[in-house]
Amino acid sequence: MRSLDWLVVVVYLVWIVYDGLRRSKGTDKVDGYFLANRSLPWWAVGLSVMATQMSAVTIVSTTGLGYLTGLRFVQFYFGLPLAMIILSLTVVPFFTRARVYTAYEYLERRFDAPTRSLASFLFLIGRAASLGVTLAAPSVVMSAVLGWSLPVTVLVICVPMIFYTTLGGVQAVAWTDVKQMFIVVFGMATAVAILLYGILQHVTIGQALHLAGATGRLHAIDFNVNLTERYTFWSGMIGGLFLMLSYFGCDQSQVQRYLSAKSVDEARQSLMMSAYVKIPLQLLILGTGLLARSPIVHGRAKRRHHLLPRHHSDSERATEDTLATP
Repeated sequence: MRSLDWLVVVVYLVWIVYDGLRRSKGTDKVDGYFLANRSLPWWAVGLSVMATQMSAVTIVSTTGLGYLTGLRFVQFYFGLPLAMIILSLTVVPFFTRARVYTAYEYLERRFDAPTRSLASFLFLIGRAASLGVTLAAPSVVMSAVLGWSLPVTVLVICVPMIFYTTLGGVQAVAWTDVKQMFIVVFGMATAVAILLYGILQHVTIGQALHLAGATGRLHAIDFNVNLTERYTFWSGMIGGLFLMLSYFGCDQSQVQRYLSAKSVDEARQSLMMSAYVKIPLQLLILGTGLLARSPIVHGRAKRRHHLLPRHHSDSERATEDTLATP
């Protein structure tokens, strides 16, 4: 990386920490720290909900999945819009009117403190285990691009995150999520544009689509009832539906987001935003991996989770070579 690249990275890290803390108000009180005083607009909550669900694991692994199998994985999210409608009519108004701080606080009111403690303990254990994978994914990207070791990249990611989360509470986290969602979408769209440009230097768009279609990678929907097939329309509509109901309805990382909205209606709008945007966003990420299966990138990554960072590194080197050519 050049000096300008390093400057961009440093400025970005400083900016997200500073701006997240600047927007945090009333964090010296419990309501402000955990629920942002229930003051966040629906669009910020909606982007934060999607950012919480879409970690670096999604970007790194889903592009690799698109590279290997095409667009079939998008069926996994077909139950999401129906789940958002059900939750908007049931769980969202219930939790909001109950004036709870966590998804598990109601369990203490309905049953007893040990029940709440058990549910909270299981959530924390599961979240701690998943965070290991969540941190490993961006570390793989940074180590491939920067040539750093994994422990160093984990520390670079964790220290700023722990700092602004501890001081700013959910407000700092939510506004950081908003900025990161814009950056992620812009970055993925840029990757698609670069890949398309490279492919169109060798073949037409019609020829590229014909090749992808001939290998079955444009086959996004499978209505067959086949219990041995992992991703079908029915697995998404049934299994995906119940998974999304449990995740968005019971997981504290999601419930806390829409509890911080200004009202019940704005909390509903934040979930419906995810219902409308999530599937097209997944198609964009899968499409990046699908396009990367062209001869321009194919074979350069040693492992499929190295695909996106390797493409970034190759594109950067190509740009540097072009600028250096007299």
